[in-house]
Amino acid sequence: MSKSITLKPAGELDKEYFRSLNRRCYEEMVTKQFDPWDDEHQNQSFESKWPTNNFQKIHVDNKLIGGIWFDKGREYRQLREIQIDPEFQNQGIGESLLIKQLAHSARPIRLRVLFQNPAKHLDERLGFKVVDQNEHQYIMEWQPND
Repeated sequence: MSKSITLKPAGELDKEYFRSLNRRCYEEMVTKQFDPWDDEHQNQSFESKWPTNNFQKIHVDNKLIGGIWFDKGREYRQLREIQIDPEFQNQGIGESLLIKQLAHSARPIRLRVLFQNPAKHLDERLGFKVVDQNEHQYIMEWQPND
Protein backbone atom coordinates (compact mmCIF):
# COMPACT_ATOMS: atom_id res chain seq x y z
CA MET A 1 0.00 0.00 0.00
CA SER A 2 1.40 3.41 -0.92
CA LYS A 3 1.65 6.19 1.61
CA SER A 4 -0.32 9.41 1.29
CA ILE A 5 2.16 12.33 1.30
CA THR A 6 0.67 15.81 1.69
CA LEU A 7 2.09 19.29 2.22
CA LYS A 8 0.51 21.89 4.50
CA PRO A 9 1.68 25.44 5.29
CA ALA A 10 3.66 25.76 8.53
CA GLY A 11 2.78 28.45 11.04
CA GLU A 12 4.18 29.99 14.18
CA LEU A 13 2.77 27.12 16.28
CA ASP A 14 5.05 24.74 14.34
CA LYS A 15 8.26 26.67 15.04
CA GLU A 16 9.55 24.60 17.97
CA TYR A 17 8.85 21.35 16.11
CA PHE A 18 10.98 22.61 13.22
CA ARG A 19 13.75 23.84 15.53
CA SER A 20 13.92 20.35 17.06
CA LEU A 21 13.70 18.68 13.64
CA ASN A 22 16.57 20.85 12.39
CA ARG A 23 18.78 19.49 15.15
CA ARG A 24 17.70 15.86 14.68
CA CYS A 25 18.39 16.09 10.94
CA TYR A 26 21.63 18.05 10.96
CA GLU A 27 23.53 17.55 14.22
CA GLU A 28 25.50 14.49 13.08
CA MET A 29 26.61 15.92 9.73
CA VAL A 30 27.29 19.40 11.14
CA THR A 31 29.47 17.80 13.82
CA LYS A 32 31.36 15.79 11.17
CA GLN A 33 31.94 18.84 9.01
CA PHE A 34 32.35 21.68 11.52
CA ASP A 35 33.12 20.11 14.92
CA PRO A 36 30.74 20.22 17.89
CA TRP A 37 27.17 21.43 17.48
CA ASP A 38 26.95 25.00 18.76
CA ASP A 39 23.45 25.59 20.17
CA GLU A 40 23.74 29.37 20.11
CA HIS A 41 24.98 29.51 16.51
CA GLN A 42 22.43 26.96 15.30
CA ASN A 43 19.56 28.73 17.07
CA GLN A 44 20.59 32.05 15.50
CA SER A 45 20.72 30.39 12.09
CA PHE A 46 17.29 28.85 12.61
CA GLU A 47 15.81 32.16 13.80
CA SER A 48 17.15 33.96 10.74
CA LYS A 49 15.64 31.48 8.28
CA TRP A 50 12.30 30.83 9.98
CA PRO A 51 10.54 34.08 8.96
CA THR A 52 12.05 34.20 5.46
CA ASN A 53 11.33 30.71 4.18
CA ASN A 54 8.12 29.21 2.86
CA PHE A 55 8.02 26.29 5.27
CA GLN A 56 5.62 23.51 4.45
CA LYS A 57 4.90 20.57 6.72
CA ILE A 58 5.24 17.09 5.27
CA HIS A 59 2.54 14.70 6.43
CA VAL A 60 2.55 10.99 5.68
CA ASP A 61 -0.79 9.36 6.31
CA ASN A 62 -1.73 12.48 8.34
CA LYS A 63 1.37 12.26 10.58
CA LEU A 64 3.80 15.20 10.63
CA ILE A 65 7.21 13.80 9.64
CA GLY A 66 9.19 16.76 8.28
CA GLY A 67 9.32 19.91 6.22
CA ILE A 68 10.29 21.31 2.85
CA TRP A 69 11.19 24.90 1.90
CA PHE A 70 11.30 26.44 -1.56
CA ASP A 71 12.02 30.00 -2.66
CA LYS A 72 10.62 30.99 -6.02
CA GLY A 73 13.09 33.15 -7.88
CA ARG A 74 12.70 34.53 -11.37
CA GLU A 75 15.16 32.25 -13.11
CA TYR A 76 14.98 29.16 -10.91
CA ARG A 77 13.38 27.70 -7.80
CA GLN A 78 15.66 27.30 -4.79
CA LEU A 79 15.14 24.23 -2.64
CA ARG A 80 16.32 25.62 0.68
CA GLU A 81 15.80 22.49 2.74
CA ILE A 82 14.05 19.21 2.94
CA GLN A 83 14.07 17.62 6.37
CA ILE A 84 12.62 14.22 7.12
CA ASP A 85 12.51 13.08 10.74
CA PRO A 86 15.30 10.47 11.10
CA GLU A 87 12.67 7.91 12.15
CA PHE A 88 11.14 8.21 8.65
CA GLN A 89 14.28 8.61 6.55
CA ASN A 90 15.28 6.05 3.91
CA GLN A 91 11.66 5.21 3.10
CA GLY A 92 11.50 7.11 -0.20
CA ILE A 93 9.51 10.04 1.17
CA GLY A 94 12.02 12.75 0.25
CA GLU A 95 12.61 11.15 -3.13
CA SER A 96 8.87 11.04 -3.86
CA LEU A 97 8.51 14.71 -2.95
CA LEU A 98 11.43 15.73 -5.14
CA ILE A 99 10.21 13.68 -8.09
CA LYS A 100 6.81 15.37 -7.83
CA GLN A 101 8.45 18.82 -7.70
CA LEU A 102 10.64 18.03 -10.71
CA ALA A 103 7.69 16.72 -12.72
CA HIS A 104 5.80 19.99 -12.20
CA SER A 105 8.68 22.43 -12.72
CA ALA A 106 9.28 24.23 -15.99
CA ARG A 107 12.20 26.12 -14.46
CA PRO A 108 15.55 24.92 -13.12
CA ILE A 109 15.73 23.94 -9.45
CA ARG A 110 18.82 24.68 -7.37
CA LEU A 111 19.85 23.39 -4.00
CA ARG A 112 22.85 23.42 -1.70
CA VAL A 113 24.06 20.34 0.10
CA LEU A 114 26.73 20.15 2.81
CA PHE A 115 29.78 18.11 1.85
CA GLN A 116 28.94 15.61 4.63
CA ASN A 117 25.27 15.21 3.61
CA PRO A 118 24.55 11.76 2.14
CA ALA A 119 21.51 13.25 0.34
CA LYS A 120 23.90 14.38 -2.42
CA HIS A 121 23.70 10.87 -3.89
CA LEU A 122 19.89 11.06 -4.11
CA ASP A 123 20.12 14.49 -5.72
CA GLU A 124 22.54 13.16 -8.34
CA ARG A 125 20.33 10.16 -9.03
CA LEU A 126 17.42 12.54 -9.69
CA GLY A 127 19.46 14.52 -12.22
CA PHE A 128 20.93 17.34 -10.15
CA LYS A 129 24.46 18.26 -11.20
CA VAL A 130 27.12 20.10 -9.22
CA VAL A 131 27.46 23.54 -10.84
CA ASP A 132 29.58 25.19 -8.15
CA GLN A 133 30.68 24.88 -4.55
CA ASN A 134 31.69 27.11 -1.68
CA GLU A 135 33.77 26.33 1.38
CA HIS A 136 31.01 24.23 2.99
CA GLN A 137 28.64 22.90 0.36
CA TYR A 138 27.96 21.86 -3.20
CA ILE A 139 25.62 23.98 -5.29
CA MET A 140 23.56 21.69 -7.48
CA GLU A 141 21.07 22.34 -10.24
CA TRP A 142 18.43 20.35 -12.07
CA GLN A 143 17.40 21.44 -15.55
CA PRO A 144 14.05 20.57 -17.08
CA ASN A 145 14.40 18.53 -20.26
CA ASP A 146 17.90 17.33 -19.29
